Amino acid sequence: MAVMRDTIEEQPDSGMTAHGFLEPTLKVMIVGDSMSQGREGDWTWRFRIWEWFKDQGLPVDFVGPYNGTAQSDLPSLPKTPSDKESHWASEIRTSGGYAAGVSQDFDKDHFAIWGRPVAIDKGLIYDVLAAYPADLILLMLGFNDMAWFHTDAAGTVDSMQEFISNARAANPTLKFAIANVPQRTFIGGREDLPVSTNLYNALLREAIPGWSTLDSPVKLVELRENYDCETIACPVGYDGLHPNAQGEYQIARAFTLTLVKDFSIGASPLSVPTMSGVPLSVPSNLQDVGSLPQGYQT
Repeated sequence: MAVMRDTIEEQPDSGMTAHGFLEPTLKVMIVGDSMSQGREGDWTWRFRIWEWFKDQGLPVDFVGPYNGTAQSDLPSLPKTPSDKESHWASEIRTSGGYAAGVSQDFDKDHFAIWGRPVAIDKGLIYDVLAAYPADLILLMLGFNDMAWFHTDAAGTVDSMQEFISNARAANPTLKFAIANVPQRTFIGGREDLPVSTNLYNALLREAIPGWSTLDSPVKLVELRENYDCETIACPVGYDGLHPNAQGEYQIARAFTLTLVKDFSIGASPLSVPTMSGVPLSVPSNLQDVGSLPQGYQT
């Protein structure tokens, strides 16, 4: 698997509760693909949810082997699906920076990689958690499994279940907030993708209650229902899928809705602000690549 950072960061201080007691720091691992990693210059939804944790007075430590976005010299997307870790490690780009307004205090650690399917991460997550222990996983994968023909909707659900089982082998009390898959603007020749997305989301919703246990709860994040991206238009995406500044807020909000409702983490979900004062950070070098599932290549 990919080489991980060998530096150990100091633990953030625990916060005080309303009664004056120290509240333990929550270790959170964000697991995802390009929509979670972001590209150079993005704010990322990871930053927005980190801000929410701070605003809620919740001591949090983001953990994971990487801390950057994908730099501007993005690798070409794999031409054929592969289950070889060495192939995917060669595609990893994590040295990109963030938007100029991102706080220097932002805890950037994550496990989100451009182009990553859950079919790959299910085989990596045990070792990652062994190196970077977590209490809670915020998981946003699945699109690439279906878009790049790793498997169908049912197979993607199976991979998600394997991911959970392998993660629990590292931490039997791990909590999971799992996002369903958003739609993206229609791609000619990929009439299957919206259908697969809808089927996967239905199967995931049905499966999650059976995966959940008292010690290790699994809850659904309704990203599809809270991310304003459809087959006909995607105003919160810069290329028909990947989030612009408004989309980043919407993704973060979707996760906070689940954290508040199902985990009693936080008192109120994130509110999406008016976007007039936040640059949308639209890339200037988009090239239309037609039939690529992710729509555009920088």
